[in-house]
Amino acid sequence: MRRTAITTVLAATITCLAGGLGLEARAASIPAQDEAKTAPLPTAKEVIAMMIKAQGGEEALTKHPTASMTGKFSMPAMGMGGPMSIKTSEGSMRIEIDIAGFGKSLQGYHDGVAWSIDPASGAQLLEGSMLESMKRQANSRGDLDLFKMWDSVKVTGRERFADTDCVVLELKKDKDREVRLIDEKTGRMIASRTVQSSPMGEIPIVTTIEAWKDFDGLNIPVRMSMAMMGQKQVIEVDKMDFAAIPPADFALPPAIKALVADKKAREAEKKAEDEAGGAPAKTTEPAGDSGGGE
Repeated sequence: MRRTAITTVLAATITCLAGGLGLEARAASIPAQDEAKTAPLPTAKEVIAMMIKAQGGEEALTKHPTASMTGKFSMPAMGMGGPMSIKTSEGSMRIEIDIAGFGKSLQGYHDGVAWSIDPASGAQLLEGSMLESMKRQANSRGDLDLFKMWDSVKVTGRERFADTDCVVLELKKDKDREVRLIDEKTGRMIASRTVQSSPMGEIPIVTTIEAWKDFDGLNIPVRMSMAMMGQKQVIEVDKMDFAAIPPADFALPPAIKALVADKKAREAEKKAEDEAGGAPAKTTEPAGDSGGGE
């Protein structure tokens, strides 16, 4: 479980929750970038090396391909919240958030399928940008594979955020874009900015990391706040477990299996229609002369 799996994926879940709770959509406040300093900028490879070291190094990042995390999710201004859990293993992931008065929200990625189920929207398949985001977050190697998961990874400048001098690392893949502010002294990520696709459209999100903790040599954020849709959401991690997770925990729920089957049936039907429409028309040979003479 990496920083991105905690924040970006939960952000996708929270956009669905926010829609169900009827929150007003407003762009999150994004701090302005300071003027660039005169010192040469580090390369993207150098910044990523700093980030990996800050998380415990490559050995720590590869030591635990399976992880279970438990904690709390809350929206302080609304007095709402509840327990959450995140599980990752071998490229699969499952998230559960249970908010009192709203219900349980589930989200997962398994076998190329990204999905969500919540009381407001019901069961749905996540596609496009959200599918690609979930796929990236399910990668247990995290920042070790940044260059593989993104088409463009580059340092674009410097910025002061939360009284910390940071370098700006910009990640791009197709239409997806994420900006990370990295402490130039420690290599820790201080904040990130992204735009999350959702049923309500594209929503700007600013995530601030407020605390880190070591779990068996792996340093991860344990308290984060997200500014989105005019609201503040807080994520707190209490426990981290690296024990094996039964494969059944990642199995697609029956409602999602039904959606997948329906999607495949519709795709097969469309393919058959396209093939039938593109097939050359059969022609009938003109009747020949019976010939023969008189």
